[in-house]
Amino acid sequence: MRREIDIWRISSISNFLELLEKLQFQFGQSQRGSSFIFRGMANTDWSLLPSIFREERRFIDENEILHHFRKESSGLLPNMKSCDSFTWLQYAQHYGVPTRLLDFTENPLCALYFSCISNDEKDGCLWILNVHSYHRWTISVAESNLERVSYTKNDFIKSILDSEVRGCEVREEIKRFIEKPIFFIPEYIDQRMSAQSSRFLLWGTKGVSLEEMMQPEHFMKVSSDGVRFEIANDERFILKVEISTSCKNDIIQQLDILGINEKTLFPGLDSIGRYIGKRYRYNRDIHSDYL
Repeated sequence: MRREIDIWRISSISNFLELLEKLQFQFGQSQRGSSFIFRGMANTDWSLLPSIFREERRFIDENEILHHFRKESSGLLPNMKSCDSFTWLQYAQHYGVPTRLLDFTENPLCALYFSCISNDEKDGCLWILNVHSYHRWTISVAESNLERVSYTKNDFIKSILDSEVRGCEVREEIKRFIEKPIFFIPEYIDQRMSAQSSRFLLWGTKGVSLEEMMQPEHFMKVSSDGVRFEIANDERFILKVEISTSCKNDIIQQLDILGINEKTLFPGLDSIGRYIGKRYRYNRDIHSDYL
């Protein structure tokens, strides 16, 4: 990214927790839970862009690929036949089909795991998104005619899918409000989504990365002194954290001590087998009574 932005670097979980504490004090807006969602990526050069829009898939017909998935999987998902496109889209994302959804998590340690688990030759990164400020940036009801239209988030989501997947016309008064990605909490399809505290951004009509849509003023600047200052209609919603490749393995081991590992994030016999295999491969002195 060419813009001047505030990028934090961490080398351990303790560094990360210190940063989260500062963020919560300076930008947190909820007393009942986290104000943030997180996305971890093992290569800091990767963009915040769903798979359907990436270079190698830019000529794929989105409607065709979703229809193909529905046709091939209907026999295995008999209860899904009457479901709408939005539900099918979430299933498609879950099973690896290119979609306009981008995965996030409410669990910061889960995101940290994905920042460090692969691409050992590249620095990892972790994006932190302030949900409340992000919503103000994506849909500013006070500056629109939507006060008189009475539109809900589900209506916005349906409008995006109707226009992009089904080719339907969109109501003129909301066209500019479905350009940016919309945040939503999905229904959990299986244990993995629950274990990973899954959240999604649904891309709107702009098929470009989130970085290309943002300006430097949208980045949260964390004060080293821990000073909190408030801005009316605050649209500072994002922060990028980088992790050096030399720190990845140490952080993965620290996360394992805290119970964040392949076994817990991917519930199932296959992940248990891989987890045990890796522990014995890289820790030859480990004994079975520690498992």
